Order: sequence, then C-alpha cells, then structure tokens
Amino acid sequence: MLKHGAACEGLTVVSDQFGGPTPARDIAIACHFIAIALMDAPEKTGVYHLSGAPDCTRADFAREIFAAAQLSCAVKDVPSSQFPTPAQRPKNSRLDCESLEKVFGIQRPDWRASLRDQLTKN
Repeated sequence: MLKHGAACEGLTVVSDQFGGPTPARDIAIACHFIAIALMDAPEKTGVYHLSGAPDCTRADFAREIFAAAQLSCAVKDVPSSQFPTPAQRPKNSRLDCESLEKVFGIQRPDWRASLRDQLTKN
C-alpha cells in the first residue's frame, strides 16, 4: 500500500471484506506471553484466536496506512466483485478472540498503534 499510495493520487480498495489486521510483532508478543503462562498452567492449552482491533475493511485499513504515512492518496471504496480473483476471499474474516482474553487476559492489540510504530521505525 505504501508503494502504491506514494505513486498515485487515488486507489480503489475493497470495502466489503472485514477483518482485524494483526502485525507480526503483536502475534509474537502474545505467543511469548502464552508460552510462559502455559509453563505454569499446561491445562490452558487449546485453540485461541488473536486479531488486531478494531475490525475494519480493507479500504479502511488502506486509509489508515496512508494517514499514518502522511500520504495524500485518496481511497475509493469498491465491492470485491470489482476485483475478481481465482481464490474466493471471505467477506468476514473477523475472529472471536474472547477466549484468549478470558483465559490469558490478552486483549486484542490496537493495530493502528502498531502501524504508527512501524512506520516511524522505517
């Protein structure tokens, strides 16, 4: 997105697919915390979901990237039907992260803060 946003005045981005962007750093932090917790409480093993918060569309994500990078690229919302792909993409890839918070006290990380941190480091 940064490359495209820097090279043009506007982009069309899908606005009917929802998810929670999750930076790798936030996943690593959560995994580290869980691994330590499981050493003391192995009965807590299981399947847990983690995704960044808040949920957003791909278009909203692009807007936030451009804003954080101070790029003036405008985002035009379009339906996913305008971007046919060989693989069907789900319209809803939001994850239920309630059990992760309940068992380990891990809240969904704010992906916007991680995005700003990453952009200031580069």
